[in-house]
Amino acid sequence: MAAAALALSGCALGPVTPLPPDTAAGLAPVRFLLTFDDGPDTGPYGGTPLILGQLADNPVTPGVTAIFFVQTEHPRRGGGPEGRAQMHETCAQGQLMAVHSGMAGGHIPHTKLAPDVLAASLRRGQADIAAQCGQALAVVRPPDWAYSAGTQAVYAQAGLGMLMADANARDGKIYGWTISLRRRPHMRHELEHVGQAMAAHRLPAVDGVTPVIVAFHDPNGFTASHMTEYLRILVETARDNGLPLADPPFYTDTQAAARAALARAAAGVYARESWP
Repeated sequence: MAAAALALSGCALGPVTPLPPDTAAGLAPVRFLLTFDDGPDTGPYGGTPLILGQLADNPVTPGVTAIFFVQTEHPRRGGGPEGRAQMHETCAQGQLMAVHSGMAGGHIPHTKLAPDVLAASLRRGQADIAAQCGQALAVVRPPDWAYSAGTQAVYAQAGLGMLMADANARDGKIYGWTISLRRRPHMRHELEHVGQAMAAHRLPAVDGVTPVIVAFHDPNGFTASHMTEYLRILVETARDNGLPLADPPFYTDTQAAARAALARAAAGVYARESWP
């Protein structure tokens, strides 16, 4: 009960200041690029297939394309037969896949690995994805969002760009419960920062739209079972903030999503200035 009361009290984040209409009119419209970390998740929640079903069939934008940053060697993720099968199925549905971790130990911060160990893990991760998907998207997201000049040098040597996020659902940690009572006000405030960055012309346009990268975690059961609601929340809170929205507001073309991810990784600038 105390935890629930604390979560409820966190819902009041205060009002946001929307972009003035004349400012919004001069900006390339937002198209959300969803990303999911830490999978593949085949149980106990079965988060990855549950999310895939909602991305494919929802009333907001059917056929959403996302990026799944996977743990390719962990035995309970991509390192086991069920995980490998899920990786194959995810790509078969037109989704993009990239390395999060190529270590059997799983979610180990790259900053804790020697450069040669990190480089080998990235090669393994890319090969694991290629075995199931044909190729891996040439970006990486570091576990725990932890990176350094040294890890970035290793990424560059591996031909990978580092892709972070503009907005974060903050669903990567579970503190005894998975419910998120403040998801709408939280996302409203995340997108307020996006609007400020757009108004300052910090976020690049790609193919005539502004890709806004949103981070989720597919092993989180609440996220997985409420993905359709999150799609609605993103669209509605974007409107609350006066952000111009593209049609459709989410990526549905795999190649366009890949171009957006590669361009944003190359630019290296985000609405968020720190992670997580």
